[in-house]
Amino acid sequence: SRMSSTIADVLGLSKEAREKIEHAAAIHDIGKIGIDERILKKQGPLTDEEFSDMKQHPEIGTSIVQSVPLLEDAIPVILHHHERYDGNGYPAGLKGAAIPLNARIVIVADAVDAMMRARPYRGSLPMEKVLSELRDNAGTQFDPAIVDIILKDKVSLK
Repeated sequence: SRMSSTIADVLGLSKEAREKIEHAAAIHDIGKIGIDERILKKQGPLTDEEFSDMKQHPEIGTSIVQSVPLLEDAIPVILHHHERYDGNGYPAGLKGAAIPLNARIVIVADAVDAMMRARPYRGSLPMEKVLSELRDNAGTQFDPAIVDIILKDKVSLK
């Protein structure tokens, strides 16, 4: 969530906007509490059915927080953090600037965090591989302007 706030700072967003992004980033996966633990902890690839279940977590998370006025600013991030810049994400298939900015920021920061953390099925990726993945997926999975901020070393990945 700190990386999301730092990216927002580089983009020139206000302190209040940065705080909202940081808070949203911290709870963006809250919907996973509604997903079967066996799916969440599975060591190998998910089956189509398991992936279909997993794809429900953004909407589950949205339904959890929408009744809490204090958290309403987090809804666009919770709902859209699995969208892709090319429109091939979920749940809405939003594309480019149609994806809320806060979600586009968290999408990149979350991917970096996931790549840098060891998983049950793989170790953490080396920094060069993380940067290569960002570069290779800018414009398809990720907003290229946000990737550019990281590639130009304006955000520390440590």
